[in-house]
Amino acid sequence: MKIGELIEKLNERQKKTVQRCLEMCKLMDVNEEIELEIDNETVRFLKVISNPLRLSILKMLRDRWLCVCIIAEGLEQDQTLISHHLRSLKEMDLVYERREGKLKFYRTNTENLSKYLEKLSSDFRI
Repeated sequence: MKIGELIEKLNERQKKTVQRCLEMCKLMDVNEEIELEIDNETVRFLKVISNPLRLSILKMLRDRWLCVCIIAEGLEQDQTLISHHLRSLKEMDLVYERREGKLKFYRTNTENLSKYLEKLSSDFRI
């Protein structure tokens, strides 16, 4: 959608204010397209990493394999809570899981994490 089309949807008072600003400042091109689409996968990624505990888990697992009990101890949280957060991270393929006997070990999938961050960066032209 173009900026000009959005301006047309404003009430008269708002239009006058924006028009006055456009004339004085020339801050925007009314023919410029604005992308309004939001990629659901990017939204899911942002929701997952916006939780401080999940972000801490990813950071802890960045270059090493750790089991739930060590992660829980390091973050001073219950193992059940850590397992819940690991499940969310696994659903987004942000952690690898490896089983050794009865224990499961986890490590950050830095390749997929990088892909999500690159996508986000390109969406915002950073």
